[in-house]
Amino acid sequence: MYIFNTCPRDCYDTCAIITRVRNGRLHSIDGNDKHPFTQGYLCAKGQGLIKYVYSKQRLMHPMKRVGKKGEGKFKKISWEAALSEIAHQIEKNSTEHGTDSILQYDYAGTMGLIQRHFPSRFFNVIGASRVKHTICSRAGEKALEIVWGSSLGMLPEEIEKCRLIVIWGMNPAWSSPHGFEIIKRAQKRGAKVYIIDPIKTPSAEIGTHLQIRPNADAAMALGCVNHIVANRLYDEEFVANKTVGFDRLVEVAKKYDLNEMARVTGLKTRHMEDFIADYVSLRPNCIMMGYGMQRNRNGGEMIRAISVLPALIGEKRGFYYSTDIDDLDRDYIEGTTLTSRKKVYYNMVDLGRTLELGKIKMMFVYNSNPLATLPNQSLVRKGFAREEVFTVVHDLFMTDTADYADIVLPATSSFEHSDLHVSYFHQFLSINEPAIEPLGECKSNSDLFRALATTMRLPQRELYEDDEKVMKAVLSKSRMVDGTVLDLKKKGFVKIKIPNRSVYKTPSKRIEFYSEKAAEEGMGGLPSHVEVKGRLPYQLLAPVHRLLVRSQYHTEHPEVQPVVFMNRKNAAEEKVESGAQVTLSNEFGDWTVAVEVSDAVPSGVLLTYSALWPKLSGGKNVNFLATDFVQKYGGNSAYNSTFVRIA
Repeated sequence: MYIFNTCPRDCYDTCAIITRVRNGRLHSIDGNDKHPFTQGYLCAKGQGLIKYVYSKQRLMHPMKRVGKKGEGKFKKISWEAALSEIAHQIEKNSTEHGTDSILQYDYAGTMGLIQRHFPSRFFNVIGASRVKHTICSRAGEKALEIVWGSSLGMLPEEIEKCRLIVIWGMNPAWSSPHGFEIIKRAQKRGAKVYIIDPIKTPSAEIGTHLQIRPNADAAMALGCVNHIVANRLYDEEFVANKTVGFDRLVEVAKKYDLNEMARVTGLKTRHMEDFIADYVSLRPNCIMMGYGMQRNRNGGEMIRAISVLPALIGEKRGFYYSTDIDDLDRDYIEGTTLTSRKKVYYNMVDLGRTLELGKIKMMFVYNSNPLATLPNQSLVRKGFAREEVFTVVHDLFMTDTADYADIVLPATSSFEHSDLHVSYFHQFLSINEPAIEPLGECKSNSDLFRALATTMRLPQRELYEDDEKVMKAVLSKSRMVDGTVLDLKKKGFVKIKIPNRSVYKTPSKRIEFYSEKAAEEGMGGLPSHVEVKGRLPYQLLAPVHRLLVRSQYHTEHPEVQPVVFMNRKNAAEEKVESGAQVTLSNEFGDWTVAVEVSDAVPSGVLLTYSALWPKLSGGKNVNFLATDFVQKYGGNSAYNSTFVRIA
């Protein structure tokens, strides 16, 4: 028989899958070729999912720590004993330290609406504190909200029809293979492609690569504004009718003439002139902005400055960042009405500093592996090592974080539970059906918290709703989803209606070049170029390896080992060759790693891969050096504004 599944990873593409089962085991998984966006193709990670599910390293039963935190020494216990101990710790810490002392630490290990959001019902009932989800894309989302009212831009089929596509700080060849195919199809029909990126990525090979200096993107965008306005190339009617703050924007952009742009960005003036000419003349066009760029100290400023360009030339929603088009009631799924207390939130970017305060006495970690993914890793681990902090980890594998837990609980894979999935690229909602029974003693997130609520004898009926009921309720409330749970079970996916993109949810109801609200919130009324300089000689960039999704899948790809790519000129200056070991250091720590000399990185920039499991990588990863600086925009991370020296 076959089952409809969906890849649950934190990825643009959200692939629809058809799974075939024989004798209760996964037999094959293939892309659903009827899905309009993913069209039957799965990336290398998707193609390896059977191996992932049946990995010999899967956790199969609950365990209790018997050694020191971090040693990874545990003994097998029953679910009854595990739930009883967790319930006792919740009640004990709530009584002695207040419910805020219990921290719900979750993130995007699964993007399924139920398995990601349903557990919050439990934490709302007990009154726990929670982390803000700020390590990824909040700065860019906040910037687009300021200018456009939301991050809703172009959709895939519209991008494919463009005559010009600008890939700005994004590497879709790795991060969105289906999106990359769309770009290539557009190119075959005559579209011109620019790639603006400090790194010569695989995506850069298909078009004109403008190798900009890191952190200089806002200066380039404002220079484009200045040149377009000075040469009367902007859409005067659109600007007059649909925007506010044009005159102020012109003033702030004036100092960025072509010569100043060249000085700041490192690009040649003639290349920038060519780019601006193409951007103004080749229509329709789209600027695709990546997440990595906004993980800088000035990341929000860069996205904000770039995002004014489509409005300047009258290109309605002529950008892509993150498509958020559904109206699904996440408050219902999370049970936000189940608490009357004001919730305490902590920024996950500086969790290490939060744990230093001593207010957190218990952590429940699921859908996440913070001891691989968070910056200032030494400080974070110091916090997790505190004996007075009782930690529970729910996961499929014995991660670095699980090594520091007091109780470890085995989790299901997406083939072992139900869920619904939306995408932040395409406009389809898809179903994930259980294809096999949970392996060993594994429990889904929703089943775990239903069981824990039962153990604690919590009376709220919302804690016990089953997944099917939640799915039906969510879809019945939606006006944008074109279908029901029954339709999903017949087809695997349904379409989501597109909202009116001529409506701007800003205070002025227009596109805001100048924002009074942003000024009041401390982000400035206008986009600006904020210079980022480090005291150390090298800026260290850390994108994700193509075979991983943050720290996920490293167990299946142990061959992915730490390496730092260095420009040939810098390698000669440092007197190192490919294969040599170097020690990188800064105020957060040090890390010894192999070097690979590469022409893909510019002078003064080092590149490595983020979030490898330290325990599989010699004990450390790049996050032992990564800054825990918190941006004004959305409280976002600034991983890529990490500076190091070579010892």
